[in-house]
Amino acid sequence: MSDRELLDRIAEQPELFRYFEWPCDFDVTRRDPVEPGLALRSGAALTPVAGCGAGGSYFLADGASLLYASSEGECALLAGSLRTALELMTAVPFWKEYLHLSPSRRARPVAGVLAELDEELSGLPEFDPARGRSAARALGLAPGDRVALLTGLREAIDRTAPAHLLHNAAGDPYTVF
Repeated sequence: MSDRELLDRIAEQPELFRYFEWPCDFDVTRRDPVEPGLALRSGAALTPVAGCGAGGSYFLADGASLLYASSEGECALLAGSLRTALELMTAVPFWKEYLHLSPSRRARPVAGVLAELDEELSGLPEFDPARGRSAARALGLAPGDRVALLTGLREAIDRTAPAHLLHNAAGDPYTVF
């Protein structure tokens, strides 16, 4: 399934739409960029594909990688493809919590960090793993190895700069999460 087909399926199926809108904070109906004039340092093309509840945006960078830009001037490469980013969201719907961890906590072994986040968020019904598995099946995604996907997120964040670093219209760089 192409990126366009994946995004269309999310938009067209109410249950999928609700799952990605929350808890994943990936709203495919909000495609306005977080601010006008954004550009990648590399000059690669940016295509907005979704938004988040706090006003941030998701972009396909150079037609492949998924980049997230917050409304607070932060950005991070999430994955080398939309498909991998959606696998992350279905397996670890609270992936954004990882972005906000302290550098020392993020540097710890991923399996331990994942276990801690699971424990912290286990009582919240929106993080029910069955919903994620159902969303993955509906998109034809393989059930993801949660540790591998979160490790992939960590590695993608580390690859954000320099090529995937966003700059605003004035030329000021975003901060990497």
